[in-house]
Amino acid sequence: MRGLISVLIVAVLAVGLAMAGRYDPGYVVLVYPPWRMEISFISFVLILAGLIIGGVMLLRLASLTLNLPSIVRAQRERRAARKRDENFVGGLRAYAEYRYQDAEQSLGQWQGDEARMGLARVLAARSAQEMRAVAQRGRHVQSASEHGAELAAQLFEAESCLDAKEATDALVAINRAKEIAPQHTALLRLELKARQLTGQWDEVERLLDALARSNALDSVVSTQIRRLTYAENLKRRAEDDRGLLEYWKKVPSEFKQDAFVARAAARAFMQRGGHDTALDVLETTLNREWNEDLVALYGELRGGSPKRQIEQAEKWLRAQPRDAQLLLTLAQLCSVQQLWGKAQSYLEASLAISGSAEGHIRMAELKTQSGQTGEACQHYQKALDLCRAVK
Repeated sequence: MRGLISVLIVAVLAVGLAMAGRYDPGYVVLVYPPWRMEISFISFVLILAGLIIGGVMLLRLASLTLNLPSIVRAQRERRAARKRDENFVGGLRAYAEYRYQDAEQSLGQWQGDEARMGLARVLAARSAQEMRAVAQRGRHVQSASEHGAELAAQLFEAESCLDAKEATDALVAINRAKEIAPQHTALLRLELKARQLTGQWDEVERLLDALARSNALDSVVSTQIRRLTYAENLKRRAEDDRGLLEYWKKVPSEFKQDAFVARAAARAFMQRGGHDTALDVLETTLNREWNEDLVALYGELRGGSPKRQIEQAEKWLRAQPRDAQLLLTLAQLCSVQQLWGKAQSYLEASLAISGSAEGHIRMAELKTQSGQTGEACQHYQKALDLCRAVK
């Protein structure tokens, strides 16, 4: 369209000049002694315009000639940049298509601007990790850090170390990354895993609180980790009477009644001689939620009040009349009080519901104590058979 308009303008000008030349009587005299030239005004205008246009063209040609090296250099740079872009995209495509060897070779050697170069090295490191090429991974991570992608590089390094269960090395990378982005959510998740592996449960609890505030952790996963965290912290404080009690008071009520946490708390209090507190913990939890592991632990508790334990267990028995573990616990408690008759009747009832190696061993001990060695041997044999069957 623009070409057509240009042609029309030139045609109009040509027609105008032709008409002007036909009716214009003017002329121009050029004198340079001893020469003299006389031409029409229109011819003079055309010659002058031609000279101007020719001069401009000559100047442009000269400029183009002088700038030719820079033009060639720019073209080469454009071709090189296009080639780099194609190589970068090819590396990304290889990574997305799980062709990790091609991706590592392409992105690991790619040269270009700093921003993309750092990203290329991170992806090359990830590709090397997939190929289990540890040395290449480390080289790419270092290169990525040097080219402006330190956060991405340290995040990946921490993730790789955690996959290899190298929690200490992971924490080194995490601390470097925290200097750049202290509140990075993914970084906090990685630190949470590392602190769990290293057994730093107070730090785990702090990180759980931070992730909960940003709603960055699934509620089910958070609950499971909190259960484990409270249990481990209770175990760690078993050597400190005051610290154990203070920590137990800080545990939220819903977790105090959790079977897993309650068992850890009861064992910790038992270890420090707090038998009454351990009984309270177990009874409160069992009254809320029945758990056979806690029932077994209830029978193992010594130093408290056996009579109280027997009375409480018999109350539970009215609600759980066919619970083999509860009957076994009652037999154990009665044996402590030397109530041999009741102990034997509870053991027989337990074994009638569900035979267990522990039940047969306790029955064998009772039979041995009463001098019935033959029956004791039979029960020992049954316990041994059950143990073999489990293996």
